[in-house]
Amino acid sequence: MTSAEAGGKAAKAAPFAAVLLGVALAAVPLFGPGPNAIRLLFVTLVWVTASVAWNILGGFGGQVSFGFAVFYGLGAYAGAMGLNAGLDPFSSCLLGAAVAVVASLAIGLPTFRLKGPYFAIATIGVSEAVRVVMTNLQTTGGASGYRVMEHGAFHQLQHFYSALALAAAAVAVSVAVRRSRLGLALVAVREDEEGAADLGVNPLRTKLLAHAVAAALTGAAGGVHARYAAYVNPQGEFAFAISVAILLMPIIGGVGTLWGPVVGAGVYGLVHEEIIAAFPQLHLLIYGSLLILIVLFEPAGIVGLASRLVHAVKSRRRGRVDAAAP
Repeated sequence: MTSAEAGGKAAKAAPFAAVLLGVALAAVPLFGPGPNAIRLLFVTLVWVTASVAWNILGGFGGQVSFGFAVFYGLGAYAGAMGLNAGLDPFSSCLLGAAVAVVASLAIGLPTFRLKGPYFAIATIGVSEAVRVVMTNLQTTGGASGYRVMEHGAFHQLQHFYSALALAAAAVAVSVAVRRSRLGLALVAVREDEEGAADLGVNPLRTKLLAHAVAAALTGAAGGVHARYAAYVNPQGEFAFAISVAILLMPIIGGVGTLWGPVVGAGVYGLVHEEIIAAFPQLHLLIYGSLLILIVLFEPAGIVGLASRLVHAVKSRRRGRVDAAAP
C-alpha cells in the first residue's frame, strides 16, 4: 500500500474515529474522575484545538508560524471582555474568534509576502510587538492583567464540555479543509508555490484564508480558556512559549496529518500539566529531547511511527501467509 492510499484511508476513517473519540471523552465524567483529572482533560482539549488550528496553516500549507500566541491572546482578551459586557459564553467565544480573524488578515497581508525563515522571523517579531502593546494598554489592565467577572457559579463540567465541543469542531474543520479545494491548494503551495501559481492557484489568497481559519479556532480556544481561568494577562496569554507549544504539538504527533495534532496535544498536555509540575526545571530538556528524537528518527511524528509499525506487522503477517501457502 502506498502512502497516498494510506492517507486516503485515514481521511475516510477520520470522521468515524472522531465521533468515537468524542463520545468516549463525553462519557468520562460519568465514571466520576476527580476535579484534577477534569482540569487536565479541559486543558488538553484547549491544546488540541490550537494544535489542529496551527496544522491547517503549518502542516497542510507548510507556513511555519511562531506567532499563534497573538491569536490565542487576542481571543482570550476579547472573550473575557465580552463576558464582562454581558455576552453569553458562546457569543464571547465567537467574539474572540472574530477578533483573531481580523488580526490574521492584518498580520498575513504583509508577512505572507515573505518566504521560509523570513516569514517565521517576522511572525516572532509581530507576536512580541503585540505582547508589548498589550502590556502597556491600560484599557485591558496593562501588565496587571484583566479579570473576568462572569455571573453565576463555577461549573467545571460545563467548561469541560465547552472545550470538548470546540475541539470536535476544530477536528471537523480540519477534515473539511483537507478534503476541500482549499486543502488541495494548500498542499500545492507547500510542495511548490511557484508551480501552484502556474496552475492557477493564488498563493496569497490561499494562505490568507487558511490563516484566518486557523486564527479563528485559536482565538476561540483562548476565549474558552479565559472563561475557565477567569483571569488573563499579557505575559501569560501572549508568551512566546505559547507560540512554541502550539507549533511543537503537531510536530510531536505528526505535522501535516489529520490525527497528529490531536496526539501531539495529548502528549503535550500530559507532559506539561503533570510531569513539568513535578519537575519544573526539566521542561526545556524534555521538549528539546522529544523534538530531536522526532526530527532525527521519525519526521512524521508519533502518527508516522504508529503507521510504520502497523505496516510492518501487516507485511510480516502477509509474509507468513505467503510462506504457508502451497
